[in-house]
Amino acid sequence: MAISATYRAWLAAIDAGDDEQAEALSRQLTLTDSPALLAQVAAADLDLRWWAVRALALYGPPAAAGPIAAACDDPEPSVRAAAALALSLLCGRYPAAAEPYLSALAVRLADIDGMVRQANADALAQCGEAALPVLAEVLEFGPEAARARGLCPAQDGQQTGGGAALPPAQRPQPVDPYLCL
Repeated sequence: MAISATYRAWLAAIDAGDDEQAEALSRQLTLTDSPALLAQVAAADLDLRWWAVRALALYGPPAAAGPIAAACDDPEPSVRAAAALALSLLCGRYPAAAEPYLSALAVRLADIDGMVRQANADALAQCGEAALPVLAEVLEFGPEAARARGLCPAQDGQQTGGGAALPPAQRPQPVDPYLCL
């Protein structure tokens, strides 16, 4: 696997704890760096996992959807939240590749960590109509915490016309916006 000079500099910035430089370099990585980034999603180092998910969110190929969905189950909440948002960005670029993994986001609507719950709700809302079947299942069968959180993106879909794709009994009712916090 060929490693670019940008990728090596990105690794050095992460190792040095230079988030500003790592972010700038993340934006310079390309699809040719994806195989190395995909390997880092499961790295032992927390910072490396988080930054790999971040970089794949920007430029990851369709094949990144599976590893990013797996990162939604990472033991670290910041990685789970980053993975949720990364999956939503992949859904925007490669819907067919990301849609099979949207259920990973729905499961995390009941995550123990509030930041993760919010990131997953935001991610599902960003996926738009692609997330409606998953949200319908959560609203019908999910645990109470997930159903309450699932109403927020479903409500967003209803406001944009997407809620019409749900059967009438599953269409979200108006939601108090404070319930979505």
